Amino acid sequence: MMKIIDQYMLKQYLIPFGYCLAAFSMLYIVLDLFDRFGDFVQAKAALPDVFRYYAYYLFKVNGFVPFIVMALPIALLLATLYTLTLFARHNELTAMCASGVSLRRLMVPLIGVGFCASLFGAVVQETIGPTATRWISDYTKQTLKHSSDSSFMVRDYLYHSGTSHRQWLIKELDQRTPSRLVGVKVSHERADRSLAMEITAERAEWMDGTWWFYGLQRRDFDVNSDPIGPQTVASNNPVEMPDYDERPDDFVNELKDTDYLSTLDMIRSIEKRPTVSGTWLSRRLVDIHSRLAMPWACLVLIFLGLPATAGGARQSAMRSVAFGVAALFAFYFLVMAGKILGARDVIWPWLAGWLPNLTFLGIGGWLTWRLK
Repeated sequence: MMKIIDQYMLKQYLIPFGYCLAAFSMLYIVLDLFDRFGDFVQAKAALPDVFRYYAYYLFKVNGFVPFIVMALPIALLLATLYTLTLFARHNELTAMCASGVSLRRLMVPLIGVGFCASLFGAVVQETIGPTATRWISDYTKQTLKHSSDSSFMVRDYLYHSGTSHRQWLIKELDQRTPSRLVGVKVSHERADRSLAMEITAERAEWMDGTWWFYGLQRRDFDVNSDPIGPQTVASNNPVEMPDYDERPDDFVNELKDTDYLSTLDMIRSIEKRPTVSGTWLSRRLVDIHSRLAMPWACLVLIFLGLPATAGGARQSAMRSVAFGVAALFAFYFLVMAGKILGARDVIWPWLAGWLPNLTFLGIGGWLTWRLK
């Protein structure tokens, strides 16, 4: 019997969930289309490109997570409120409980949907999210805004790798092709920060997982950072640099906002700069924990939505909806408050990211457990 009940509840639950998610997505697209329509017409954008733009737009990171990850918990909560209110109005919950099934057991299919949505959101924001954000940014610059190539160029870029005591000075870096660098100087430092060696090259290319330097020259320095002898003659053949573990993405990631980075990229950028502290580190850690926590709001808000509507005849549908909507606003208020407090070092970064989930999971879990 439970299999039949589970299938029935899933069917009644997934339909309003799909409607809510589709409605939010269409509204999000239409609002942007009002702003972008003139740009598409002026650029004579092809229809497939427009469809691709808005397919990516739903997964574009805006703030700290993609829109779809932000919309999933809202759609799930509204679907929970609607479905359980409908069941209560038709006395279906009462009938199921009369057959010997507890309310907690009836909620298992809904919780399962929330868990799957959380996993989906976590995977999407780490894989599709950064790719979609970069594609939309490049398409907007190149096609819609007709930006020149110089907008992608970074000149005299300084990159410091704290773990390896190397400092890169790059004369020209094209963010579209960071695997090819022009005018490179790599300074090697000792533990006491004195200069030990300088490597210069006319250009550098990343091939087969390693850097190759063209026209390489070397100069050594003593403990006082004074040069030892003249600079070597430029090499005629490319020289492999297997000890250089900096990757092309490391250079670009330092230039970009966290919207363009996955969580692993942000963690790697912190590991590359172990001596960095202060506001930059606090904000980066808060972004990491907030991004990891946000997908699990799908599961947390379902726990909170269950007791809001499972009271049956004891409370009206309007009261249930009002309770759920108020809880939704309170949740996102805690999300923003946590980010602000964490960035200012008022609370720990991990607490800033996970505070909304922990708070509402505790309240919702306790209220759900009390259901009879």
